[in-house]
Amino acid sequence: MTDDKDADDPKIYNNETTSEVEPSQETEADYYALKKWELGFLRQECVNLGLEVFYNKYMARVQRSYLSIFVVLQTFISIAHVVVIVTGDQHPTAAIHPDLICYTFGSLIVWISLFAAFKERLIKAHPWVPYVTSCAAIFTLIVTDIMIPLYHAVVTFMNPPLRPSYASHVIFAIYIFLPLSENYNVIILGGATTICYLIIMALITYRLESDMIIKVTTELIYFLCLNLFGLYFRLINEVAIRRTFLDRRELVEGNLLLKFARNQEKELLLSILPEHTAELMEKDIRVMIEKMRSGHHNNINPHNFFRTGTQWRSINIYLHFSKLYVQKHTNVTILYADVVNYTFITTQLPVKSLVDVLHELFVKFDEAAKEFNVLRIKFLGDCYYCVSGVPIKNKHHAKSCVDLGLRMIKDIRDVRMSRDLNIDMRIGIHSGSIISGVIGACKWQYDIWSRDVIIANKMESTGEAGKVHVTMQTLELLDGEYIYEDGTDKAKSDPVLVKHNIQTFLIVPHRLSVGVKRKTIQIKKERSQVTRNFMQNSMEQFREIMKQTNVEMAKELDRMPIGKFQYHQSSALPYYSNSYTNNDTISDSRLDNLSTFFMCFENKRWEWLFMKEPDLMLKYSVLMSFIVFVCIFLTQVLDKASGIYFWLVMGLSGLILFCFIPITWFKKLWDIYTPYSSEDLLRIRKPRNTVLRKLYDFSDSVMRSFTFRTIIYLVTICILVTCSLAYLIECNYDIIEKEKDKTVHKESLLIKDFCSNSWVFSQCLTLAIGMAFLFLRIHYLLKAVCGLTILLFYAWAIFDELHYIYDNSASMNPGMNSKVAHLLLVVFTVIVFQWIDRQSEYIARVDYNWKRQLLKQKEEAEVTKQTNKILVENILPTHVAEIYINRQLKNEFYNEEYKNVAVMFATITNMDINTDISVENEKSVLKVLNEIICDFDEKLQYFDGYLKVEKIKVAGWTYMAACGLDPGRCDSSSSLGPYRSVSGITRTSLMTNGRRSLNPRTSDLSPQLPHRNNSSTRHSNNVTIVMTEFALELMKVLRDFSIENFKQTNPGLLRVGISNGKVMAGVVGSSKPLYDIWGNAVNMASRMDSTGIPGKIQVTKESAEIIQSYGYQCEYRGQIFVKGRGKIPTYFVNVNDKYELVKSTSTDNVSTKL
Repeated sequence: MTDDKDADDPKIYNNETTSEVEPSQETEADYYALKKWELGFLRQECVNLGLEVFYNKYMARVQRSYLSIFVVLQTFISIAHVVVIVTGDQHPTAAIHPDLICYTFGSLIVWISLFAAFKERLIKAHPWVPYVTSCAAIFTLIVTDIMIPLYHAVVTFMNPPLRPSYASHVIFAIYIFLPLSENYNVIILGGATTICYLIIMALITYRLESDMIIKVTTELIYFLCLNLFGLYFRLINEVAIRRTFLDRRELVEGNLLLKFARNQEKELLLSILPEHTAELMEKDIRVMIEKMRSGHHNNINPHNFFRTGTQWRSINIYLHFSKLYVQKHTNVTILYADVVNYTFITTQLPVKSLVDVLHELFVKFDEAAKEFNVLRIKFLGDCYYCVSGVPIKNKHHAKSCVDLGLRMIKDIRDVRMSRDLNIDMRIGIHSGSIISGVIGACKWQYDIWSRDVIIANKMESTGEAGKVHVTMQTLELLDGEYIYEDGTDKAKSDPVLVKHNIQTFLIVPHRLSVGVKRKTIQIKKERSQVTRNFMQNSMEQFREIMKQTNVEMAKELDRMPIGKFQYHQSSALPYYSNSYTNNDTISDSRLDNLSTFFMCFENKRWEWLFMKEPDLMLKYSVLMSFIVFVCIFLTQVLDKASGIYFWLVMGLSGLILFCFIPITWFKKLWDIYTPYSSEDLLRIRKPRNTVLRKLYDFSDSVMRSFTFRTIIYLVTICILVTCSLAYLIECNYDIIEKEKDKTVHKESLLIKDFCSNSWVFSQCLTLAIGMAFLFLRIHYLLKAVCGLTILLFYAWAIFDELHYIYDNSASMNPGMNSKVAHLLLVVFTVIVFQWIDRQSEYIARVDYNWKRQLLKQKEEAEVTKQTNKILVENILPTHVAEIYINRQLKNEFYNEEYKNVAVMFATITNMDINTDISVENEKSVLKVLNEIICDFDEKLQYFDGYLKVEKIKVAGWTYMAACGLDPGRCDSSSSLGPYRSVSGITRTSLMTNGRRSLNPRTSDLSPQLPHRNNSSTRHSNNVTIVMTEFALELMKVLRDFSIENFKQTNPGLLRVGISNGKVMAGVVGSSKPLYDIWGNAVNMASRMDSTGIPGKIQVTKESAEIIQSYGYQCEYRGQIFVKGRGKIPTYFVNVNDKYELVKSTSTDNVSTKL
């Protein structure tokens, strides 16, 4: 776990202090952060999540832990008490043997009574056992405690009478240590115990006092305060433990969700990329996002990084990421397949019917490719190509491709018969070596390159319909299992095939070969089922995670820590369940970096961040402190405390403590009694009044500030201790000595009467000590130091400075010095509270450790989410990605129909590097291609305007894009019904070029590209004009790139073809969800490119008319032969030397140039 991130300091509040803004800026998360420390909310949350049973089981373990502490404390206190009695001042008439016998047998009976409470199986079988054993233990302690003063009052006639020893200890045991789960049970038992002690006080301890009623009343106040202490501890402890329990549950859920997100990301990657390439990209994407998130790149605000997609524009400028993800593969076979007569049927069939045919074919082809261990690369319109031997080696790669080709011929003939279409399949196959990977900055698609890929493509184009066209290299790998004949005459005259001396053959389809027969029945069965893609099981897995979380929580119960020492027994259990992998485990609950004695994190940063955690329970501690002050005040007033100093101290102290209440409570009370904002039910209206607004903000700051709450804590404890001992100053030694003087002044007698009842001081001090340990978010060591300091100060006062006050007070046992009795009460109180505070502190630190883990998981999940977002939006357009994920498309064909879309094909030419790609120089060639495509993508990122240009794909050296693919346009329709695009969505890319030269000296980040060219006409709302302007921008990019990197007199030129018309867009196939477009406009744009001239933009007549209607010139080229259409008129768009559209004159008219 990293510990150097600012994110490790969770911020619970969002403190907005703008006085003019009425609604608060608290987010929904802030709202729940405020509520999650409310007991009612926590109880309801446990019920809603079905965790109440688990919580009760965990609380049973915690209560057994506290019970074990009680047994240890009881043993220690009993032994210490006996040692003090035995070693104390022995009075000649003192009979200590009954005391020793009572304490010894009492402790033994308590131990025996509580032994059954540790038997988990017994408790499961008999749930009443803890209640019976607890009552038995308390009864034993009470009887033991009251028997000793009763015995000495009746038998030895001790004067002054003795006091019970363990009154406070018994009350604390009832509320804190015993395994009593219901609050009403402990209240009843605590009340009964209080009554028993008040009776013994009245009948034994104060029976000889003239003001017995007043003294018993002070004891009543003291006992009520002890009961209130116990109840308060139970409530805040329940809040802390329920919060810890829910945090653990959230950690388990977060771990499962993180695992799910990682699996989803992996499935998504592997659906489009082979594993070896996916692993490299995934690693680099995560590393880059982590760097960007931590703000390692200039001008990127890590706090805003995940809030808006606009940050990606900054990333594109400041990141230099041009890594080429390609690998070389030898001994592979490439298959190209093309639908014969496709161009013609595009003019005969509706676009929807055409794409339905392609979808049916590609689903069949994908299933067959999977059967024959062939990797589909992509489809280009009606072209489908794949490779065998990648990424896993396949020694039968040639046979696999031939079998796949034969199956494809059979499948298309089945479709031809069922749909009555004149279509067939032309297939070309070649074996050799390839380079595979991804290029560009966005819309990644796995592709292959090499001379052998070009040859395979030529094999398809020169082949014969209904037959598999193979090269000699492939035929030699088939072992004579197929019937073949000589290749086509067209292949023998093809320049590329002739140049490389390629001999070709045709494999004729025959009855199913052995290879084709395999798994046929299984595949037919599989076709009847829904083929699942990378997003199909998202919701199902998510629901399963919710169920699995509670299952894991049941397993976590025995592993959740309950104390620094009690944990080790449970830690021996197997910690990780089978549902966690090595990379997805939850960190060990033990805090190995927590010091055993001082309970501090060894990592100082962790310690500081833990201390800075907000204290949402501070207001309750402050209120409880004020109640303790009132009890101390009432106790001393009833015991006749008086004097100017006393009233001055009490008045000032009460005023200060009372002021702390509105400071800490104002925000909560305002939030409770102020209506929520009408705009957002989770937003609370802040005060408009300036004073109230400042008080509101200050109240919020106090709970969040470690300094403020520490000051409040120290001031409060000092006040309570001062008030407890304030009247000691009035207890003058001379007045005490005049006790025997009958002429003493009445006021002096009052002072004497009060000072002689020194137990009031000790009892009030124990209340102050208890309060010192009941503040939650105060450092454990600070509370321990405060408790120890108070103890030492009081010991000094008892035995030295004010010893005369305690000399003649009532003791606990005969022969025990009364000063020692006072000290024992305070010492036992400090020990009890320090130990329970230690337990609470450990659980709080474990909870903080889990929060750190949860925060890290959330960060990792956020990185995973962003990685998925990048991946999805670089595979599919944003609106399609949303539908694909949210609607959980399976084998359904998602499509969008548009009436008018402009399509562009732009091929990089004139570089003389694309016709002879060999395995030796392919990486350098691909590097050039990657640089150019990245520059194109970068230009696309900043080509903004009314209409969006969408990159479709890169095929070889051809860049394909379209304008008008917007589902929100009025001329669009979707197969899933109306769908409104999400506003504000920006392009997402990761790999950016960001440079204008390949030269290492100038490969640094380029200056930011302008968002808009001032001379541009992109205000146009016509798709054809926008597409033409984008083509001109790409031509400028290629010109600059060629000049800067190659210094050619004839730089690389872009050959562009553009057409517009009705298209169908969608995702077809049963695997590798790739977005594509189909229609006559697509085919014509492709033909405009292939028949075009480098450096020019060729368009159809319809597109030329649109361009000229906007006032730009188009030059008639003539009648050009287009495959599937015959000769048609085409036009060149006139551009000047600066690659800008040329304005037309009034005499120009495209329609006259026929």
